[in-house]
Amino acid sequence: MAPAMADGQAVIPRSTPLFPLPGVVLFPQMLLPLHIFEPRYRDMIADALQGDRIIAVALLRPGFEPYYYTRHAPVYDVAGVGRVVAAEPAEEGKFNILVQGITRARVLAESTQRSYRIARVEAIPPECGASPEVVQERAEALLELVSNEPRLDLCRVRRWRELLSNDLTLTDAIDLIAAELPVEAELRQCFLDERRVAERLSMLIEQIKTLSAVVQTRFRMPNGRWCGN
Repeated sequence: MAPAMADGQAVIPRSTPLFPLPGVVLFPQMLLPLHIFEPRYRDMIADALQGDRIIAVALLRPGFEPYYYTRHAPVYDVAGVGRVVAAEPAEEGKFNILVQGITRARVLAESTQRSYRIARVEAIPPECGASPEVVQERAEALLELVSNEPRLDLCRVRRWRELLSNDLTLTDAIDLIAAELPVEAELRQCFLDERRVAERLSMLIEQIKTLSAVVQTRFRMPNGRWCGN
């Protein structure tokens, strides 16, 4: 299994375009396809493509709807910062883009100098949050869990095993697993908010156990047998 911590911390600009989105949480290394059609965000992507191609994606907080078309729709304090790695112009100035997450970052302040929001951000480096032995123990527990879990989607669980077994750092692997959890965006945001690798491992283990228990309850027949038996 790869080491828990990356060799270096991503360097990002202090100010970056801010893209508030409902139901979307951008994790480091995650690939996020987006269709850009609103005029303000077409401006944002056009400017980003002429510059460093960096944008911050922030999850909108509950109750954002009345403020969506303003520059004051509430977002969570921790955003995913990523790079536009591919962009395809579409009709009427629209874009299809692919963003790859770089790091988590805290939104410190905002400005309204452009048609879109610009945030002053500070990268949040990962930290172990426990001794290397504890982190390794929890990582092995997570790998064992996804290797012996028969009730969840097999394709998803197989991919999780691959993520934990390849050359990714552990922190990147668990971020990508958290990104794929079939849960509400607000719960995925909790994983983005948490910088400690050990705590994210514990959260993942508990969440996967919870999902497994839900599946078990949903598909168990009244006589105690499994559906399909």
